Amino acid sequence: MESAELRELYQTVILDHYKKPRNFGRPAGADREAEGRNPLCGDHFKVYAKLDGDRVAAVGFEGSGCAISTASASLMVVTFVGTTTSP
Repeated sequence: MESAELRELYQTVILDHYKKPRNFGRPAGADREAEGRNPLCGDHFKVYAKLDGDRVAAVGFEGSGCAISTASASLMVVTFVGTTTSP
């Protein structure tokens, strides 16, 4: 069972990324994109990436959705910057 402090930390992180999403918008020079929709709740996001060889040089997203999906998109794009596409 998770502690109250851990739940509070998760809520703080989710609310922070929802209110101030990181890398919101299309990065300059983006050469990849993907789009997703949830017809049940209306969430709709587009994710953009700019590759430099096999390295992810920039990632951003646009769209709208609930707090959880917006925070998830924000956390995802922050995580991918600097990663490589090769295994």
